[in-house]
Amino acid sequence: MKNNADSASQSVQTMYAERFATDLTDNRAEQKELTAQIEQLRARLEQLRADEAWLTGMQAALPGETAPPRPRRAPRTGEKPAEGDTSAGTPVPGPRPAGRAKAKPSRARASRKKAAPTTGAPLHELIRALMPLGEPRLVREVHADLTEAHPERGTSVQVVRNTLENLVKRGTVGKSIQKGTAMYTATAQAASEGDGAPAAG
Repeated sequence: MKNNADSASQSVQTMYAERFATDLTDNRAEQKELTAQIEQLRARLEQLRADEAWLTGMQAALPGETAPPRPRRAPRTGEKPAEGDTSAGTPVPGPRPAGRAKAKPSRARASRKKAAPTTGAPLHELIRALMPLGEPRLVREVHADLTEAHPERGTSVQVVRNTLENLVKRGTVGKSIQKGTAMYTATAQAASEGDGAPAAG
């Protein structure tokens, strides 16, 4: 009888051990799958934010536009004007469009004036010129600077990323991964090299 009891006890222990091992394997597999999904969602969120910055910059560069509209904001009536734009919160009568065009075009004209000498320059030269030496930058940061300095180029975030990757291959820009995000850094070679790096746009 004792041998039967011991055998039954060992059988139960074996059964539970196998069940726990299976559950543990399934648990870890699900964790891995969810982690991958979270990383994909984070990457998508970064892409959407970068696209938002580009769209906002392009909208702001349009003639006659004041500050770009922002979601989930109170009506413009009584709203505090944006910095550097004293007429952003003041309604302008329809017959006086000149009053609206007064707030923003100055900045747009300044950007076009600044970009004029390099309008025909290759995209990789414009990007390298906007990257401070030795300072890691995100793709969306480089794209936002490019859009502000050269709004006439109308370059997408993906084109900027491709151009940076080409510069990385040539060794004129360094690349590192920080917390799962790619960071690009201009090198001394990038600051001194002339034409020759391939341009993606």
